[in-house]
Order: sequence, then C-alpha cells, then structure tokens
Amino acid sequence: MLNLNRVTTFRYDIREIMSHHEVDEAVASTLIASVIAKASRISIVSAISYVREQEKAEAIKTEVSAEICDLLDRWARYR
Repeated sequence: MLNLNRVTTFRYDIREIMSHHEVDEAVASTLIASVIAKASRISIVSAISYVREQEKAEAIKTEVSAEICDLLDRWARYR
C-alpha cells in the first residue's frame, strides 16, 4: 500500500519526474491519478503493473516508467 501520510510529497515527486521527461500534461494527470488510486487502494504491485502497461502502450517512455516504479518502491508501506 502507498503511504498516504505524505501523499502531497509523493504527488510532487511524481510530477517532477513527468516534467523532467516532458510528458504531455493530459497523459501525466491521468497517469498520476491512476497510480495514486491503485497504489493506495489496491496495491503497489497493481500500480507498478499499470505503469508497465502504459509503457507498453507507448504512453510514456521506459525511463519514465522505471523512475515511477522506483518511486513507488520507495514510498511503499508494508503491513
């Protein structure tokens, strides 16, 4: 599960990744919302698989996908 104690910081970090790699704003907003929803409600694994699906659909680059997955791993809260 995603650690929601500091979700604003997580959102800032993921937006920084998107802006650094110049991802289209419409794609970035949708991706960020979906990643946060999946990671907080379902699981980190589900969010990572969603990011990988978006990479395969060529919505985002491999570098962006890798950075987002690393960020999700760092922000994971294990129970």
